[in-house]
Amino acid sequence: MIDEAGRLVKSPFNINVADQKTLAMLEKWLLDPDYNAKLLRDMKPLDALNAQTTTEAAARFQLGLVLLEGGKKEEAMAEWRKALALDPQNWIIHKQIWAVEHPNKFYDGGVDYSWQKAQLEAEKNKLYEQTSD
Repeated sequence: MIDEAGRLVKSPFNINVADQKTLAMLEKWLLDPDYNAKLLRDMKPLDALNAQTTTEAAARFQLGLVLLEGGKKEEAMAEWRKALALDPQNWIIHKQIWAVEHPNKFYDGGVDYSWQKAQLEAEKNKLYEQTSD
């Protein structure tokens, strides 16, 4: 559901194992190593500019991790926000920011996936509102 660059390829969703289509897709994804490779091949490849932007986003994400480890939370958050601006589809960056801002949604009794889905939708709406002005 996340590609090798950390970008969300399929939005978060609830898995209903009673639904036969969902169950079949998950079983194929788990059992057939070629299926995941096919899904990734079918994705549009990055052009040179997007590849450079993705690389910069990944570097800023890593810098943020180092800063956080060094106790510089605000500086880390600033780097992650710059990374997210460069690569807004990157699920890993989203989750890292959320985990630091809202640790209770990640570390108190499990990950709240419905909250994450709502958070992602709210961020998309906010971005849409900013770009439509």
